[in-house]
Amino acid sequence: MCFGSLVVLAMVSLMALPAKKEARSAAGELDLHPESGTPVALMAMPEAPEMPVTDIATVLPDPDRTDPSPPDFGPPHVEAAIELQKGDTVARVLGRLGIEASDVADIVAVLTERVRLDRLPIGQALIVKLQRLNEEEKPTVLVGLSIRPEPQRAFNVERDDDGGYSLEEEVFEVVPKVMRASGEVDGSVIGSAEAAGVPHGPLAEMLRAFSWDVNFQHDIKPGDRFDVLVERSWTSDGRPADDGRVLWAEITTGGGAETYSIYRFKPRDGEEFFYSPEGESVVKSLLRTPLNMSRISSRFGLRQHPVLRFTRLHAGIDFAAPPGTPILAAGAGHVIEAGRFGGYGNWVKIAHDGNLATGYAHLSRIAPGVKRSARVRQGQVIGYVGSTGLSTGPHLHFELHRGGRPIDPLTMARTAQRTRLAGKDLELFKAQIAETDRVRETAVPLRGEETN
Repeated sequence: MCFGSLVVLAMVSLMALPAKKEARSAAGELDLHPESGTPVALMAMPEAPEMPVTDIATVLPDPDRTDPSPPDFGPPHVEAAIELQKGDTVARVLGRLGIEASDVADIVAVLTERVRLDRLPIGQALIVKLQRLNEEEKPTVLVGLSIRPEPQRAFNVERDDDGGYSLEEEVFEVVPKVMRASGEVDGSVIGSAEAAGVPHGPLAEMLRAFSWDVNFQHDIKPGDRFDVLVERSWTSDGRPADDGRVLWAEITTGGGAETYSIYRFKPRDGEEFFYSPEGESVVKSLLRTPLNMSRISSRFGLRQHPVLRFTRLHAGIDFAAPPGTPILAAGAGHVIEAGRFGGYGNWVKIAHDGNLATGYAHLSRIAPGVKRSARVRQGQVIGYVGSTGLSTGPHLHFELHRGGRPIDPLTMARTAQRTRLAGKDLELFKAQIAETDRVRETAVPLRGEETN
């Protein structure tokens, strides 16, 4: 009997499973990384009818069909791509494909020697090769399986001549590449930078580094631009191995009225972060605003109280924001008050260096662990926007005290102290600036607009 050799890239789907991916749960690490799987089509056979496959026999060629044209190269096989989804295991997926339980156990055992199957993420790809044999009791076998749990390492399972399975590891070289993205802000900095190809990690770094000087809800105007240099690792076959990191970035505000530039640098006895071209750290003793995605609804000074209806000093700034918006500690320090406090509702007060203190009122709730005498770091979530106490709607009332007396937080934020590089560190920083500037002039674009 003559059998034609046929390799088909096929859609393999299971009617018992939903086609739509479930969103990742934020409940915990194991929820985000179950061992799971449901076949998902990567490529369909040309001119093949679009229909779900409930029996692998419908995509495997019939071994009893004779085809006199091609030579006999042995039983044909099907190659299929499977994406893992929440709720399944590799073993269950192989079982649905018609693989015998004993073979499934052998395959899982071989994989477990080198792969943490319980930590495979949702969306993990499996490439399987299935073959129909001329044996009624064993119509389908897995002759090959490939899995790449991380960009630089792949594992290939192959069926041996004696029916057993062996595992081989393939290691890919990883090299860093420096790339550049730039563009004009259209709608939001986040959306515009993502459209230019900036990965999430570097984008978060860039936003945090500029946040001490730039309020992204108020300062960005039409015509403002961003430019960022990203160092990212890539495998030898062209896959990104990490999110990368920012080496340099620049942004304009006020429609081009002001420009801010930052360079990554690590002092000899300090932590790596970002500095201005003059060697001044971007980090201020206080954040400009204690929460993102907000607007100023009431400023510091005398005003008529919206509930009590008489004029008195408004000893802080009100930021209107949706209920539940995270509130950040404006600076590092220790908590001196946390709990209900009269008309302030849920209230947190933090003492900082330099005889400064910040207060946060009307919180819907205080974050876990934020209690009297607790240490907090700058940018740590200390509570959530609410409307407790004497409040007409959800907002944060933010106060800044110096020497026990309230002062305008916006004025202080503009003049907050920064550290500066000096001596050998400044000399090394200037040399690094020159090298970074040289690299960014020749860096290839990440995506979108070409950079000059």
